[in-house]
This record gives sequence, C-alpha cells and structure tokens, in this order.
Amino acid sequence: MPAARPIALVTGASSGIGREIARDLARTHEVIALGRDRARLAEVGADRALAAELTDPAALADDGPIAELLGGFDRLDVLVHSAAVGTAAFERTDAAEWHRQFDTNVIAPALITRLALPLLRAARGTVVFIGSGVSVRPAREMGAYVATKHALKGLADTLRLEVEPDGIRVATVMPGQVATPMQVELQAGLGGEYRPDDYLEPASVAGVVRFVVDAGDDAQIADVLVRPRPRR
Repeated sequence: MPAARPIALVTGASSGIGREIARDLARTHEVIALGRDRARLAEVGADRALAAELTDPAALADDGPIAELLGGFDRLDVLVHSAAVGTAAFERTDAAEWHRQFDTNVIAPALITRLALPLLRAARGTVVFIGSGVSVRPAREMGAYVATKHALKGLADTLRLEVEPDGIRVATVMPGQVATPMQVELQAGLGGEYRPDDYLEPASVAGVVRFVVDAGDDAQIADVLVRPRPRR
C-alpha cells in the first residue's frame, strides 16, 4: 500500500502566487486550497478547497469552518500563507482599509497558524509566510501594505523562536514585484505602468517555496529575499 502523501494548506490559492504554489505542491502533496473565489478554487486542482473570507472573524474562530476543515486531519506538513491585499497612497488609506489589510495580511495568518499548530507539531511541519521586499525596506505610497509586511515578518520571527523546539520550521519568502492581479491594482493606484516583463512570475515564487519545503530535515531556512530580474 503506497504511503500517504504529505498534506499542505495554501491560503490565497484562487489566484496569483498562491494559485501557483498550490499547483506546484499538488505534484507531491495532498493540497487544501483556501481562498475567496469558489469558482477559481475549483480550477486549481486541489484535493480539497474551502472558500472563506479572511476578514470574517467567524471564519477564523475555534469552531469556524477552517477549524472544522483542519479537524479532519491528524497532521499538516506544510502551511503556506499567501493571501494578501494592498493599496497605494497613505493619505487615501482610511480606518476601514487599515483594518482590511491588517486583518488579511497579519491577523488571519496568525490565527490560522494557531489553529494548525497541533497538526504541524504532529508532522514536524513547515510554515511559509509570503512576505515582500517591503518586509525589510520601505516603499513610497504603500504605508498600510508595508506596515503589514513588516508585522508579518515580525510574527514569523517570533513564531520561529516558539515552535523550533517542536521541530516546526518557519520561513518568510520575500519576493519583489510579482506579475499578479494585485500588482495591476497597485500600479493603477500609483498611476504607474504595469510592466509584467519587469516583474517576477508567480511560478518563480512557487519554486522558491518548493525549495524551502524540500529542504533537508536538518535545515531551517528563515528568510529568502527574491528580486525580479528584468527580461527586456
């Protein structure tokens, strides 16, 4: 009887980076895809999918749908937090938008990881946070997004200290500009030009996540900064 495949949960799996990560991991893992768009999730080819809004506290509750889904497993080998939102212009970012970005980019990853910790311990699993180049340096007119990505890296670094004794690995993958729908929205908000040839491809970021996941059991990869290499 063949051995069961390892299990991976990927958030933001309905588009962009998360979609490519889920597709790549599906080659070797049983993938649980989490995202907002039910129709797009169905196209990812994951073994299981759950449509959920990460700004909804009920979705992240101890008795909510994500907890119920995780309750059907006895281990979780990989948890990838790719879901993210962002806008431009600090001056145009009101309270509701600050809450939306922090709820999606920081609080949801923290609460989902908390729900998954028993399963991650059972598997000596790997948690990957998709940060950004702005996790370690500022960028103009992206105040809320930059703040959330700094906070996310702080969360990852602190979590690593707490869970390393349990054999859980925690990594932050920090790509520069990526050719995604969010990049289109961002450039429109900045009044800039969307130039996909100047950006990373989502599949390239997925390849870096694969590198982290496949690292030897003796290796803890903490941070990976990935910069785009212009192709024109």
